[in-house]
Amino acid sequence: MSADQLLLTLWRRKWIVLLTVVAATAATYVVSRGLPKVYASEATLFVGNRTDATNDFEAIQSAQVLARTYAELIQSSNVADQVADELPGDDTADEILERTSFEPISDTQLLVVEAEGDSPEEAAELANTYAETFAAYAQDELAAETNGQVTLADRAQPASAPVRPRPTLYAAVMFVFALFLGAGLALLRDRLDTRLGSEDELSRELGVPILARVPSIARRRLSRGREQRFLEAFRVLRTNLAFLSPQVPLSSVVLASAAPAEGKSTSAIALARVMAEQGRRVLVIEGDLRRPALGRLYEVGDPALKGLTHYLALGWRFEEVVHETSVRNVFLMPAGAVPPNPSTLLRPEALKHLLTEASEWADFVIVDSPPLSAGADATILAHAVGTVIFVVNHRRGSRAKVTAAIRQLRQTEANIAGLIVNEMAGSESYDRYYGDPSAGEPLPESLTATRPTE
Repeated sequence: MSADQLLLTLWRRKWIVLLTVVAATAATYVVSRGLPKVYASEATLFVGNRTDATNDFEAIQSAQVLARTYAELIQSSNVADQVADELPGDDTADEILERTSFEPISDTQLLVVEAEGDSPEEAAELANTYAETFAAYAQDELAAETNGQVTLADRAQPASAPVRPRPTLYAAVMFVFALFLGAGLALLRDRLDTRLGSEDELSRELGVPILARVPSIARRRLSRGREQRFLEAFRVLRTNLAFLSPQVPLSSVVLASAAPAEGKSTSAIALARVMAEQGRRVLVIEGDLRRPALGRLYEVGDPALKGLTHYLALGWRFEEVVHETSVRNVFLMPAGAVPPNPSTLLRPEALKHLLTEASEWADFVIVDSPPLSAGADATILAHAVGTVIFVVNHRRGSRAKVTAAIRQLRQTEANIAGLIVNEMAGSESYDRYYGDPSAGEPLPESLTATRPTE
């Protein structure tokens, strides 16, 4: 994934990043604010050396070594037991050692005793008691052997603020961590998301313009006088196709899709309908030789009806396999008999001859191909026709399948003119504008039963 694609994905999933950062940072701050407060205080011991030295440097060096030695001895259980006896409460020597730390200050004769407590006074009392107890212990038990002298140089004072928790610091650290976490979740969500996304995202990702946005509408609403909102999307498609090549108008297109049930066959019927409205003779060729459906949809579904397979395999004349439909100016070349291996019939020379005859006989030719996932048929037809309109279903389409299908079509060097996006959400404007019109020629009755599919 390139840097541009990464940034585009993060922008597309920006709400995941934003919600992750806000939720994690806020939760960290709130939780840390509720944690018990811990205070710390420091008492400082001065370690002297009573041994005679030849010069001041040797005396200081000897005292510093002694301070580091005492820093180890001060942590002994014997000292901690005495401190426990001096303090109120029931803390054991181990509990006291867990709440204290000891550190000699480098290049000095100072030894710092740091203690923690639930209150400022408790922490200061523990630090002072420990320092005083060790000073007495060193005088009684260690002075004879080490010639050292320990004095309390600086008493611990109650702290004004706790050392833990630190909500602001914790929240700042979580903010940085949550940025990376949110970005990771956004990329994961994008990888797992099979939906097509918004129309702008779809067009940008596929590199193909959207020629028509078809509103979601059940087939029962395509009855007389109620299909105008549906057909208007295809009138827009008709206009966009005219502007694609104004000098040499398109005379033939193939409708392709990645998978079944994208609405491709219904789109072919609707496009033929709006093309025929302009008085042009339109021929719809049923290129799906595996699961033909156009004959039934056009109510010319006679099993004995001759069609494309008879033309390609048996050499029937063009006029013998073209049939009138119930829609004025629209003619159909059905699939005919279903062959055992359709791909073998779709030979380039035969298809070229067919398209030449079809373009001479009709003003506009629409080839309804099978889905690209069904085999090589759609690829062969796309290469033969040259101009492809790709049909996707916005609700049911898979981004991975659509992307793979577009890539497959581009390998045939076919021109992908654009997309028909079916079942687009947010089509209420069609309803408000068109209301319930009664004008217009109805679609075939076979299109009035259920939702548009293949």
